[in-house]
Amino acid sequence: MVGNGGLAGTISYAAMVAPLAGGYATASTDTGHTADNDGHWAQGRMDRVIDFAHRSVHVTTEASKGIIRAFYGAPPQHSYFNGCSNGGQEALAEAQRYPQDYDGIIAGDPANYWTHLMTGAHLWITQALLANPDSYIPSSKTQTIGDAVYAACDALDGIKDGIINDPRKCHFDPATLLCKGADAPDCLTAAQVETVKKIYQGGRTSDGKQIFPGILPGGEAGQGGWTSWITGAAPGRGSHTTLGMPVFNYFVFNDPKWDFRTFRFDRTEDFDSDMDSIDATLGPIFNNINPDLKAFQSHGGKLIQYHGYSDPDISPLNSINYYQSVEQRMGDPRSFYRLFMVPGMLHCNGGPGPNTFDTVKALEQWVELGKAPAQMVASHSTGGKVDRTRPLCPFPQEAQWKGSGSTDQAENFVCAPPKP
Repeated sequence: MVGNGGLAGTISYAAMVAPLAGGYATASTDTGHTADNDGHWAQGRMDRVIDFAHRSVHVTTEASKGIIRAFYGAPPQHSYFNGCSNGGQEALAEAQRYPQDYDGIIAGDPANYWTHLMTGAHLWITQALLANPDSYIPSSKTQTIGDAVYAACDALDGIKDGIINDPRKCHFDPATLLCKGADAPDCLTAAQVETVKKIYQGGRTSDGKQIFPGILPGGEAGQGGWTSWITGAAPGRGSHTTLGMPVFNYFVFNDPKWDFRTFRFDRTEDFDSDMDSIDATLGPIFNNINPDLKAFQSHGGKLIQYHGYSDPDISPLNSINYYQSVEQRMGDPRSFYRLFMVPGMLHCNGGPGPNTFDTVKALEQWVELGKAPAQMVASHSTGGKVDRTRPLCPFPQEAQWKGSGSTDQAENFVCAPPKP
């Protein structure tokens, strides 16, 4: 089965092509509503909200297995789920809520801490950009920010190759781009500098408590970067706004005219009331942050999670946080659960780093042959031609250059613990 993106509402036909070509019986669901990324369908319809959150995937899974059994006269030999973004959220919901459904699960860039993503990322970034007209960053400046980030951090891993291997080590200060005089295309105003700082910081309460981790440096420039997700081609057109605000209009406040400016992060009494209400009403339905995966492990399930380190939508720190919570709860989980961070990849795909890799093959070999993925080789293409390959390593390992040979060839890298 394949997952959905955004607020779902459509069958993921494109994602079904590859598994069908591979011989799989394949399923997808619109999760119980139509109107892609328009949240009006949720107003006053908690049944649709629950279907969208997790129930529809489970029900579709059970129905699919029944149809397969009836048609072929036998149940599936193995069942796999593959999704990214909201599909990654669906994937972790399956592992946590319905651990018997799938033998193997692929969770990409998951939106699994849903209420805090909506508040501490989508709403936080929308307010940072739009609450004050001077704070908005036009899309024409994203390349300037990206160039400055790579000038500061590209070589931190010892290779200047247009990829930031671990952006957690990049401490770029946007104040270095402060305009010396009047506003100009190649600099940031003081208000814009503060906006960039807030985007990197991530949503916080007035007393400094982190709501959701910030966006890491590296995904500012290029197609699929900040212009798509954060700034938009015009104010209010970025996906953090177009995806997130309908949730508050129709899921949270049931008010199509609700104004995002009324949500106050800087007044603890207001924020706590709203955040507590959101977590109380929608958290149990949407948030898939339970670190106890024993039921999935006992079922023999295998979980591959991946996340683009340059994701401008869902902070890659969210995936690291969840993986580490499982590690803290269950001990080393790598016998059944592995996380692969993808340097230079944007949200689910794209970006300057190698971003095409076969998670399905890796999962098949793990489930069916008992061969755990020690690495996955990813490729980057330009004009349809592969121009770089590099291994992806199980977290916390990272790909390190051996010191000789082309840095565009995976065989010249080794998976190893991070260097100090």
